[in-house]
Amino acid sequence: MIRFTYRAVTADGTPHNGSLEASGKTQAVQSLQKNGLVILSLSAAGEQNASGAASRSLTGRISAPQLVDFAIETSALLDAKVPLEQVLKTQADLCTHKRFKEILTSVWQDVNGGASFADALARHPKIFERFFVNMVRGGEASGALELIMRRVASLLERRMQLRSKVTGALIYPSLLVIMGVIVVSVMMIFVVPKMTSLFGDTGRLLPASTRAVIAMSNFTRSSWWFFPLACAGLFAVYKMKTRTEKGQAAFGRAILKIPLLGNLIAQAETSRFCRMMSSLLDGQVPILSALSITGGTLGNAALRQLMKEVYSRVQGGQPMGPLLKESPEFPELASRMITMGEESGELQTMLNKVADRYEEKVASTTERLVGVIEPVFIILMGIVVGFIVVSMMQGIMAMSTSAG
Repeated sequence: MIRFTYRAVTADGTPHNGSLEASGKTQAVQSLQKNGLVILSLSAAGEQNASGAASRSLTGRISAPQLVDFAIETSALLDAKVPLEQVLKTQADLCTHKRFKEILTSVWQDVNGGASFADALARHPKIFERFFVNMVRGGEASGALELIMRRVASLLERRMQLRSKVTGALIYPSLLVIMGVIVVSVMMIFVVPKMTSLFGDTGRLLPASTRAVIAMSNFTRSSWWFFPLACAGLFAVYKMKTRTEKGQAAFGRAILKIPLLGNLIAQAETSRFCRMMSSLLDGQVPILSALSITGGTLGNAALRQLMKEVYSRVQGGQPMGPLLKESPEFPELASRMITMGEESGELQTMLNKVADRYEEKVASTTERLVGVIEPVFIILMGIVVGFIVVSMMQGIMAMSTSAG
């Protein structure tokens, strides 16, 4: 038998948390449902669910897993025919995250006061994105709010999974870079000066490579402030160049032209655009509104600018696919598939297929990028460390020769 912990509510919204023993998850679900409980979460003892116990108790930033939980649990309660006001009251009562509890309480009070669910969420734009609010608005209009909330949760989960894949793949290369910087810094600040003291006054007899390493070590020790100052200067130039939308778009285009990295960013943004567009259209959001909302959520400024141009021309009656095809920033395969979807009347289905395809491409491109970065960086580190070691050995040999 396995012990499961659960969070559930009764039909009237009363919280009911606890644990039970069952031979499997299916049996645990059936047992709870027989008792008239609506299951919000169920996990084996010691197992963490998507949000994890730690994130539930935090009082800082509201995380994506918490929003996923909110959407899933709201959908489950609505599906059990619990009134929306009671659903929101229950969610606020059960929430253990201080800030999120306050927001949910505010949403419940607004809905109880006569506001629509979408309008109540819209009053907290830093927590609930425009796509979330408009999906809810469409769900309220169509009478399928529980279904829409499930789709919102699904979209948020897919975004989390994609971000997690990319982040996870880049952890090792990032650690390599950090360790490389630390190793070289330690050698230049501590190791080289100790070896330099052995050379005494034989500086003019040392090989050029040894003198170069000593000079770099002296500069690093005496002018260490130059490096953070240079970083601050580069950041200031970046901020100055990207003060305007035109400058941001130019920087975005430059990023997209970087080999491998540019492809990765374009693929990730394409997947996000198509998945969100499909979800908004599925939530009965008009295509122009969906295009405006989705375009505004993209991270790359060049693609955001492209979507603004596409929006204005679609508003004038032109189809979206051919307009995307004209842009070198948007992947051609995606634009062709979107065009076919528009022509066949299956745009929403095609957008989902494009999103699926480009999520796979992001995973494979990330693997290739990591596969290139790792050996290149290891080779560069070997060259740098090897140059320092060989240069210092040459200095010791030159000193020994002159002494002999």
